[in-house]
Amino acid sequence: MQSVDSLKFDLHIHSRKSHDSFSSISDIIKCAKKRQLDGIALTDHEISATEDGEDIALRNNMRLIKGNEVQTEIGDIIGLFISKPLRSKKAESLVEEIHDQGGIAILAHPFKYTRSYPVAILEKIDAVEVINARWKDLNMLAGNPKVSELLSIVKGRSAGSDSHFSFEVGRAYWVTPYIKSEEELKKSICNNIGYAHARCYSAWLDEVSQGAKFLKNPSIKQLARIMYWTLRHLTFAKRSGL
Repeated sequence: MQSVDSLKFDLHIHSRKSHDSFSSISDIIKCAKKRQLDGIALTDHEISATEDGEDIALRNNMRLIKGNEVQTEIGDIIGLFISKPLRSKKAESLVEEIHDQGGIAILAHPFKYTRSYPVAILEKIDAVEVINARWKDLNMLAGNPKVSELLSIVKGRSAGSDSHFSFEVGRAYWVTPYIKSEEELKKSICNNIGYAHARCYSAWLDEVSQGAKFLKNPSIKQLARIMYWTLRHLTFAKRSGL
């Protein structure tokens, strides 16, 4: 049973505002409550949570963190605690934009698609997503030199389900000592005051969400992408940059 002195936050969730998700904010919050989460971060691609999301969260006594996940030249970066959608596509300027909004920058699912990261940029990143329910627990790979270097440079830690479908919500989350404010939660993440936890993992859901992207915006290119990655998944180990 969860201690009353700790709180659980799924810090990586997509709603139907993303191009590859069908989840409504109300369904996401319903599942979050079922999984006994205390808060969630909506990290849609290119668009941040709306006032409607805040209203739904408030009615359900759920803390809602506004965020964006942005694809950059070094991989995906999540901005949390932001007030408006992020515009930058270059990693260094994106991190600066996040910080200008008073937010924190998190390196999402490290090494999933990227083999290495520039140290100069890592030194500006606030936290590493050490557990992603669609990827793996990075702590279990701490013996890998690349992983060890990353975890030694970036002090903060984060965790999330990377949910694109509401049933995924709460599959991974960050457990923090009881906090009263966003600033305290930022400190928990950036100073690694807490721990990451996962209920389960499923890399196959990436292909399912690519199917959702095709249904929302059909194209030959997207269909080919689905076929390629599915075949690759069947033939080789899941796409790992390590």
